[in-house]
Amino acid sequence: MALRGKRWFKLDNAGKLYPAVSSFRWSSAFRISVELTETVDPKRLQQAVDNILPRFPSLKVRMRSGLFWYYLEEIREPLTVRQDAGHPCMPFRFHQDHGYLLRVFYYRSRISAEFFHALTDGSGGLTFIKTLAVEYLRLGGKRVQFDRGAVRPLDKSSPEETQDAFLRMPLPHVRASRKEEPAYHFPATREIPHTLHIIAASIPCAPLLAEAKKLNATVTEYLVSVMLWTAYQSQEAQRPRRKKPLRVSVPVNMRAFYPSPTMRNFSTFVNPGIDPRLGAYAFEEIVGEVHAYMKYAVNPKLLSAVIATNVADEKNLLVRLVPRFIKNWVISSIFRKAGDRLVTSTLTNLGRTELPTGTDRLIRRFEFQLGPPSAPLCNCASVTTGDELRLIFSSNIRETTLPREMLRFLVEKGVPVTVESNMEDD
Repeated sequence: MALRGKRWFKLDNAGKLYPAVSSFRWSSAFRISVELTETVDPKRLQQAVDNILPRFPSLKVRMRSGLFWYYLEEIREPLTVRQDAGHPCMPFRFHQDHGYLLRVFYYRSRISAEFFHALTDGSGGLTFIKTLAVEYLRLGGKRVQFDRGAVRPLDKSSPEETQDAFLRMPLPHVRASRKEEPAYHFPATREIPHTLHIIAASIPCAPLLAEAKKLNATVTEYLVSVMLWTAYQSQEAQRPRRKKPLRVSVPVNMRAFYPSPTMRNFSTFVNPGIDPRLGAYAFEEIVGEVHAYMKYAVNPKLLSAVIATNVADEKNLLVRLVPRFIKNWVISSIFRKAGDRLVTSTLTNLGRTELPTGTDRLIRRFEFQLGPPSAPLCNCASVTTGDELRLIFSSNIRETTLPREMLRFLVEKGVPVTVESNMEDD
């Protein structure tokens, strides 16, 4: 679409949430990084960004305010790469840096991209960082190929890559209920704004997978269960007489059910959990409950019903005619009452990432991390490169109970863990 000579896009169904609820505390951002085996050359990185960014038109945009909705407008100015400094995933300022909702950083051998979540999800972000890494290495004379998730910069973007894939799904008339009770949160001391604590763990895949297989679970199910077990023990110690449900939000990539080349948001989430008010739980029991829940909930019919609820709200004529400032107030009010209050934490897993051809000795690992939660929480993101799973906890609180006890549990099970942190006390 063109507006005053510039291309523009509607926000996708999931993306409409983020500009309405973002604040100086919650950035609605996430970061994906690639660590190379060589020190990054800033000039070459800038050239690589200049070369590939036109291939991603839905990322080369700024946020604009319409009467009824926000929309995205093409940016013609270049995106400037910067040296990484300070805390990751800080709030985007819509009127700074030409309005870009994308940042590219470098530090030593690491290249990082941060995305405002209204633009894309983890899958789209991974495609961007892979393409950037391959182009950077190609400019350095390396024999690499744009495959296995990296796209060719000179190829023209297809209309399907910028489409709102939610609106192309076959949606049922049945709507899923959004009602859930507030979940237990770990005792927390909230940090000052613009603070993001990071604890990164490197875990070899083989022993972790072996532990998961012992209990007939996937790696994601196993890690969710460890998170729930940690929260369960915390609640039993802190508030045994005032128990709340425990839930972990797990994003689900809808491309697995409805193949789509879209680079925009195309994911939803499920909330596996337990209710300690029903009685005591053993760890093995939690794993069984999580496995059963994921097998039941992660299917296209139930997920489509969840998405149908959101799409129905968007298409409602009365909602469409309400001015944007009123929509923002309603959306943010609902989000404050729901949102992170309904979950104990989040765990998002990008899974195993294939290395583009020719990069196996040039790329050390990928990393995935979430920005500050909207509530005082600690969230978790992971991605696997080769034989290493990189698990990154991000939080806006001082306490390290969740990552410390989760990683201690893994070590006690015989799973080796190597830990790094940006926290002075750790």
